[in-house]
Amino acid sequence: MINSIMLIRDIITETTSAGAIATVAQPMTKKIIKRKGPIEKKSGKIKIGKGIYEGEERSIIAMGCIDKLVDEFRGEEHQFKNKEDLEYAIYSELERLDVEDCVDPDDVHGGQRMGDFASGGVLNVIDGSSVIDDVLSQLDTSELEEGKSPHKKGTKKYKKHMAAMHAGG
Repeated sequence: MINSIMLIRDIITETTSAGAIATVAQPMTKKIIKRKGPIEKKSGKIKIGKGIYEGEERSIIAMGCIDKLVDEFRGEEHQFKNKEDLEYAIYSELERLDVEDCVDPDDVHGGQRMGDFASGGVLNVIDGSSVIDDVLSQLDTSELEEGKSPHKKGTKKYKKHMAAMHAGG
């Protein structure tokens, strides 16, 4: 009989023990899904915890990344020719970060370890454009010029164009 109710950590354990790499992707829906929290035993009775909203873990990871990137780039803004160069540097650093760099994998939220929710590169878990925008909003970019790209900010073409510009192409 197939058990249709599995915790994310069980799925990751089963997947990784079979030799695969486990990542948790963002759901296809923007709808917030409430799931039951941990089951607690109080006074001999089973009590369902208050729950956690799906996506809350992503927000925690994103906030950890924002804090880390702001700490890294604050005071260094003047080293960049324009905002797009700074944005590209932030994106490059974000691309390098793993979930464990931004949050403690042993932290428990809603009864689940953060390390069981997601691991690997943060861009597989969070929205990189939102993180970059939040980081930029906390930095002093008043002295930086706007860069120029014919593509809409945040798109694949924009990122490819900016990568080519930084590679000297």
